[in-house]
Amino acid sequence: TIVFSALFASSLVFLLLGTHARLQDRFQPLPITLNGMAYMAVSTYDDPNGPIELHNDLKAIEWMRENIKGSPIILEGRTPMYRWGGRISAYTGLPSIVGWDWHQTQQRKAYGQEINNRSQIVDLIYNTESGERAIELIDYYDVQYVVLGELENLYYQATGLRKFENLIGNGLDLVYQYPEVAPKVRIYYRAPTE
Repeated sequence: TIVFSALFASSLVFLLLGTHARLQDRFQPLPITLNGMAYMAVSTYDDPNGPIELHNDLKAIEWMRENIKGSPIILEGRTPMYRWGGRISAYTGLPSIVGWDWHQTQQRKAYGQEINNRSQIVDLIYNTESGERAIELIDYYDVQYVVLGELENLYYQATGLRKFENLIGNGLDLVYQYPEVAPKVRIYYRAPTE
């Protein structure tokens, strides 16, 4: 009993010390809270392509949660697994063209080709320089909101991303940008087609 108790007590060491060390390794210390987004206000995600200031996405997520009604489909950038991709749909609950790759692959094994197709479509919409082609695909997938944040700027070609500004008034409306000067996140709206 004594040996078992000693082994059991020693197994709790990581729980007490390791959790604290891992949190300090990844994010700044925060007060204890039940708000699962609190860390975003003060954290930077160190993506291999470059840093992402999470407070910019937090503001966009808060705006979407307060202003978007129903469940319109959104377009947001993709990343390799276990990175910051899928952050908008995860924190708003809104559907996207394709969700996080590994969840989709696990939960929809029979639709592997469709998952790959949709992943390529997301990349194409962001990377194409043709506004007409982007709108065609946006309409095909019934997308109403297009997110263009730091993540998308890190993962997609600048020449393709510029088309979104050119589409304002020609298929898209700019409904959100943060901050106002040199915005890090923009959200565009596409009215549903009949």
